[in-house]
Amino acid sequence: MKKQTGFKLVATAFLTLITLTGAEMTASAKTTYKAVSASKSQLVDIVLKPKSQSAMGSYAYQVVTPSSKNYHKYLTSQQVANKYGQSTTKVNAIKKYLKKYHLSAGVYRGNLVMTVKGSTKNIERAFKVKLYNVKSHGNSYQKAKGTPKLPAKLQKSTMAIFGLSNYGSMSDSVRAKTKGQYQPQVIHKRATSITSSDSPQKFIAQYNLDGLYNNGNAGNNRTMGIITFANFHPSDATKYWRSENIPAKKNRISIYRTNGYKGSWYGYDESTMDVEQAGAIAPKANIRAYVGRSDVTGMVNSVAAAVGENKVDTLSISWGQSEQQVASEIKLGTTPKQYNQIMNMLYAQAAVQGISVFTASGDSGAYDGIQEGQFPALNVDMPASSPYVTAVGGTTLPNYYQVDGKTVKITKERAWSSDFLYPNYKKQEFFSKSAKLASYFTGTGGGFSRYNQTPKYQRGVSGVGTFAATQLWQIKSGNIYLLKAAKNVSGNKEGRNVPDLSVNADPNTGYSTYISSASKAGKNGQWYIAGGTSIAAPQVAAASAVMSSNTKTRLGFWNPQIYRFAEASGSPFTVLDSRTNNSNLYYTGQPGKKYNQATGLGTVDFTKLLQKFKSQK
Repeated sequence: MKKQTGFKLVATAFLTLITLTGAEMTASAKTTYKAVSASKSQLVDIVLKPKSQSAMGSYAYQVVTPSSKNYHKYLTSQQVANKYGQSTTKVNAIKKYLKKYHLSAGVYRGNLVMTVKGSTKNIERAFKVKLYNVKSHGNSYQKAKGTPKLPAKLQKSTMAIFGLSNYGSMSDSVRAKTKGQYQPQVIHKRATSITSSDSPQKFIAQYNLDGLYNNGNAGNNRTMGIITFANFHPSDATKYWRSENIPAKKNRISIYRTNGYKGSWYGYDESTMDVEQAGAIAPKANIRAYVGRSDVTGMVNSVAAAVGENKVDTLSISWGQSEQQVASEIKLGTTPKQYNQIMNMLYAQAAVQGISVFTASGDSGAYDGIQEGQFPALNVDMPASSPYVTAVGGTTLPNYYQVDGKTVKITKERAWSSDFLYPNYKKQEFFSKSAKLASYFTGTGGGFSRYNQTPKYQRGVSGVGTFAATQLWQIKSGNIYLLKAAKNVSGNKEGRNVPDLSVNADPNTGYSTYISSASKAGKNGQWYIAGGTSIAAPQVAAASAVMSSNTKTRLGFWNPQIYRFAEASGSPFTVLDSRTNNSNLYYTGQPGKKYNQATGLGTVDFTKLLQKFKSQK
């Protein structure tokens, strides 16, 4: 998701923004099927049934609850396998069956996810399916005819088998047309110069992280994991840290290529920014990037690998999909219907092992996914909607803007959105619908999950389950319209509330980043001012690593702890509850409430937050 800049201003009225009928697509609606080559290499996932997913979820709370006998008794991935994973006997039985078909199989530590590799011919024989290449409505993807299955005795030990049906890897040439890929939560603009006000030091000062670097505790003895679907040049990060006078340690970056994936260069700017920002905030921490395919198989396997290795103390994910898009893919048959359950299982594994997971809440305000031309309706992002991750939303800092010929001043930190810039956009000529979308629908993701219930750490917190909103858009007959007059609405709603907290993510008050060309590391590099919740997530993950280096143990699953801190005296959070000038294109603050769907618990004072972590008994 990239911010479009440099549009010519003209005096034109703006009415309909986008239709739901794929108006920008010129491809034929005809659907064709062609058998997949028998020798083509295939990758299939078998998700194994855990002994008790609910028990693992309960332990995720116990291990961060001071009154529990299991407090801070984090498990290893082998202990997870023994306590919650599928038995080694069952795993070996499945491997033995697959070997008969000349298929190789491995299992990630934890005994929850298996990978199977082999030719199309042998995969079809083993799983009793037929694979086809499908072309439909401008999309190309692989799909299986028939439901993949194992012999009955082995099938009982599985939750899902997938990877047979999938979209291909993402690339620049197919992004506009291809649905079903993970989209980077990224937005940036070219910088004419770099100043100290654009440095990551701004994050450190704004959220009171400075004092935690005393005694060399800048993430030392900690490793930060980054889930990504694109390659990057480590030399870009090194140059960035050096140029910003950040005393980052050398040889700190390692790369895990999930399933041996060589990687795509589409989205490499996202990967680069994640590494640069995390490394700048926690300069003594190591960084381990997990590079996988940009589809659900890549996401499952990369997270399973990171959690299974158990080398990382924090894990940052800046890529996601709207919940509606996931639902659409499930209906299409390219994503398993148990996908949400599978990801929650892996994030729960991270929690019981003490790994803190941070995700970007999205950059399209309350309408996640719309910038890709999809589903103009209220949506939140996955994986941000998982109850086992800390969803990081975005704010904007005080700044001046020229709006419709007048100077508008943002006087205090507020939810990040573009609503106050709409008078400019109404007079602006856009060269594509995607450009309109990128301008009008820019802001922090937030709202209610349709897949996950309200987790118990959110229940009873004022503002959770209720909302105040300013409706700017109307959806009717497949079109979405900007209302002539905004409507104030309020109500109650069920589901996991997103995000959990927020920090600066507006590119207009953003951070420097350095990115060279995909083909030439260190050459033709450019400086940018970048923003988006994709920068916010790795920054908070890095702050967690810094805090953790000031303690004797991992901080673990944040959410049950931070909601507890927010309810107690001396909260480390500054609530952003203003009803006006504080929206994410729909949700606003609820005066007097501790939680608000645009910004979660609010902004954080990391020094106070560390004191809270340390004071737990």
